[in-house]
Amino acid sequence: YRNAVKTYRNAENKEQKREMKKLIADIKGNFKTTLGLSDVNKTKLRRLEGEVENLQGQIFLIPETKAERTKREKKIAKLNNEIDKLKVEIEDIENGRMYENALEWRFEFPEVLNNDGVFIGFDVVMGNPPYIRQEEIKELKPLLQTNFITYSGTADLYVFFAERGFKILKTQGQFCYIMPNKWMQAGYGKALRTYILENQLQEIIDFGDIQIFEEATTYPCILNASKQQQNTNFVSATVKTLNYINEFAVYIKSISNQIKVETLNDEIWVISSDSDQKLLSRIKSNCVSLAEYIDNKSFRGILTGLTEAFLIDNNKMIELINQNSKNKKVIKPILQGRNIEKYLTPNIEKHILFIPWHFPLEINSNIKGASIEAESVFQKDYPAIYNHLLGYKEKLERRNSVETGIRYEWYAMQRWASDYYEEFEKPKIMYQIFQTKPCFIYDEQGLYCNNSMWIISKADKVLLAILNSKMGWWLISKYCTAIQNGFQLIWKYFGQIPIPKANPKQGEVITSLVDQILTAKKSDSKADTTTLETEIDQLVYQLYELTPEEIQIIEG
Repeated sequence: YRNAVKTYRNAENKEQKREMKKLIADIKGNFKTTLGLSDVNKTKLRRLEGEVENLQGQIFLIPETKAERTKREKKIAKLNNEIDKLKVEIEDIENGRMYENALEWRFEFPEVLNNDGVFIGFDVVMGNPPYIRQEEIKELKPLLQTNFITYSGTADLYVFFAERGFKILKTQGQFCYIMPNKWMQAGYGKALRTYILENQLQEIIDFGDIQIFEEATTYPCILNASKQQQNTNFVSATVKTLNYINEFAVYIKSISNQIKVETLNDEIWVISSDSDQKLLSRIKSNCVSLAEYIDNKSFRGILTGLTEAFLIDNNKMIELINQNSKNKKVIKPILQGRNIEKYLTPNIEKHILFIPWHFPLEINSNIKGASIEAESVFQKDYPAIYNHLLGYKEKLERRNSVETGIRYEWYAMQRWASDYYEEFEKPKIMYQIFQTKPCFIYDEQGLYCNNSMWIISKADKVLLAILNSKMGWWLISKYCTAIQNGFQLIWKYFGQIPIPKANPKQGEVITSLVDQILTAKKSDSKADTTTLETEIDQLVYQLYELTPEEIQIIEG
C-alpha cells in the first residue's frame, strides 16, 4: 500500500495514476486484520469458553436438584449465545467486513499521506456536522471522553466533529464548518473555545435566531479557522436577514467587524462589533455580575412531573378548603409562565398542590426514600387531597421510574425546591426563561411558579427597572442564547450580565417610578406607562455612566 501511494503521488502520467488507484482499491477490498491473543475480544472469548467448560464439567458430591440443573443449563445456554455472537464479531473484524461500508480516508485520499505512507493531513476540512444532542449519544460518552480533549459530559456531537476536523488538517490547512452557535456560550463549549484559540480564528458568521435549514430549528454559525499561529484580529458578522440584495459574501463584508482575539478566553464569547466590545469591557470594569449582585439567589420554579395532577383551578381550591381548612396549608398560588407582561402581576387563576417528598413528614430527616408511614399520615390528615391525587396514581407512578416510589412517594412532586421553597413566599422578582422582550415582574403575594420561570430572591425594584429597561435587554442579547425572535435566559449566562450599584438618591428616584408603574398596572393592566419607562431608561443609562454615543449603540 505504501509503495502504491508513493507511485500514485509521483505518477508520471494519468494512466499510471489510474493503475495505482485501482491497486489501492484492490488493497482496500482485501484488507484484513489479525487480532492477537491479547485482543480484548479474544480475551473475552477465552474467558466465556472457560466458564462454559467449568459449568459443563462440574462434579457434585451431592447430586444437584432439578431446579439447580435447570439454572446451570440456562446459564450455559446464555454463555454459548454470547460466545456465538462474539465469534461472528471477531470474524467480521478479521475479514475486514467492518470496512465494507466505511470511508477510510487513508484509502480514499492517498494525497494526505507522504511518500512513506505517513499521514500529513488535508488542505481543507469543511462540512456541516450532525446536530445530535448529548442525550442521544450516552453509549458513546466513554469512548469520546478517552479520545477527545474537548470532551464534556453535556457536549453535543458536533463538538467532537469540530476537534476531529482540526486534527486531520495539515499545518496551515483551512477549516470551515457550519454548526450550532451554542459552543460560544454553553458550559460544554469551554474546552472547544480553548481549543480554537490554540489555532487561528479567522471568522465567525453568526445567524442568531434566523432559521436557514427548513427541516430543523437550529441556531447556526459559520466558523472559519486555520491550523496555524493565532492572528491579532478575527472577523465577526451577525446576520440579520436572508433577504440581502447582493451576493452573500458581499453582504457579509458589509456587516463585518474586526475583533481583537485577546478579548476572548475560555469563558463566554460575546461576539459583537468593536464598539460593542469596548462598551462591554468598560461597563464590566465598573459593575458586578448579576449573580454576585443578588448573592446568587436565583432559583428555578417547581417541577411536579405531572401538571394535571397538582394544578387546580379556583373552584377546586375552594372545594378542598371547604372540606378541611387544613388543606389551605398545601395550596399555593402559581404562575405558569403564560401571558406575562413586564411590571404586571397577572390575576391568579391556578393553584398548585404543594406536596414535598415524604409529606407530611418532610421535616423528618430520618426518612430516606419512599415512606409508607408518610403516606399513611397523609391519607389520614389530608384525605381530600390524597383522594384527588389517588385519581392520578397510575400516571404519577409512571414518572421518572428510577425515583418515583423509590426516592419519594408516588404522590409527591418530582422537584419541590427543598433547599429554597421558602423564597417563593418572600417579595421577589420573577421572570420567564424564554423571552422575546423584557419580561420581569415584582411579586409580593407569595406566588410560586413552574419550571418555565425562575425567581430572583431579592426585593429590589431598582434591579427590576434595570432588567426591564432597554439597557437590560441589550445586555441580555449579548450574554444569553438566541432563540427565534428572542433569548433563552439560562442562569449560567444570564447571571453574568453586569449590574451597577445605585447610590441612595438614584435608588429612591428609580424606585418611585417603578412604584408608579406597578400601581398603574394593578389598577388597569392596559395602562400606558411608556413615559415612566422612558424616564427609567434614561436613569438606567446614568447608572451605567453611558455617553450619548454609547446610548446610540444601545438603541441601535
